[in-house]
Amino acid sequence: MTAPLAVVIALCAGRSVSTAADFQEMTELSTASVQRGTDWLLSTFNPDGGCGVDVDRPSDIGCTAITGLALLSQGSTPMRGPHAKSARQVLSFILRAVDTMPLDDITQLTQTQLQNKIGRHAHSFFAAAYLSQVLGEVDHPEKVHKALRKLIEVIQRAQQNDGSWGEGSWAPVLGTVMGWVSLRGGHFAGCRVLVSIERTERKLLGQMENEASGWMHTLYKNASGVRVLQALGKADEPTAAKAFKDILRTVTADRTPFTQAGGEEYLAFHLINECMLQSGGKKWEQWFPCVRGRLIEAQNQDGSWTGHHCITSRTFCTAASLLVLTSPNRYLPLSQK
Repeated sequence: MTAPLAVVIALCAGRSVSTAADFQEMTELSTASVQRGTDWLLSTFNPDGGCGVDVDRPSDIGCTAITGLALLSQGSTPMRGPHAKSARQVLSFILRAVDTMPLDDITQLTQTQLQNKIGRHAHSFFAAAYLSQVLGEVDHPEKVHKALRKLIEVIQRAQQNDGSWGEGSWAPVLGTVMGWVSLRGGHFAGCRVLVSIERTERKLLGQMENEASGWMHTLYKNASGVRVLQALGKADEPTAAKAFKDILRTVTADRTPFTQAGGEEYLAFHLINECMLQSGGKKWEQWFPCVRGRLIEAQNQDGSWTGHHCITSRTFCTAASLLVLTSPNRYLPLSQK
């Protein structure tokens, strides 16, 4: 039986209200939330197969890619699943974008919401991450792998000498971690990755150790850094341990991180959720009901989630929220590594 929302809220407030035996990853409430969110997300598709930043908006590569990830996370691939047709549209759209891309990025556009916050190559990051995850679920893997290699080469060339990506954006740490996520996905998909992960690690550690101003910067800075350190087997190091505690304190103190979230915070929820999912145990049992309940509370009546600043795209925020709510499926390869 689904736990009452009051129980979830109590858990978020730090009160011990359940045991491991009571813990359910997917509930009736979260399943209904996912269905409503997915229905809304499908309304953002355009005739060209891409998704706009909102309904009836021109197709956006990054929003289309993260929508594809959200569909994969609930079992809809280009070959099977309840939304296989939409998943095929996403794949075709991304492959066309790669096919016609300039030499240095997947798009010639500048000053998009994702670029302003994450960095110029944000759309390449999300497109590469998507292709790396969908590769095993297509009937023409060689074509997808070729496109992925093309993006990986672009992303590698874009890495700065200090190991970062996204400099010049409002949240360069998100650019750095998404560059890393995309290359890591490419590596596990069989692409040759030559850039220095050590430099990226040092850069993120430095950014995590710098004092951030306000809960927003603290949340996405720590979530980004912890996502990388967790994958490198360094989740127990002092910097990562402190970041985990800061994140939990931030999201359980009140509802502000959810009621005032922008797309970068929704992305941060997804990044830290991946860490908690891989950690498992009590950390996961404490974290997931909390973030699940908060996200369901923040969902709009029409099924979407709204970004309240910076990345305001409802498509991006909705897809990122669905990635969190459907994470217990463990369908994405990167969720296991």
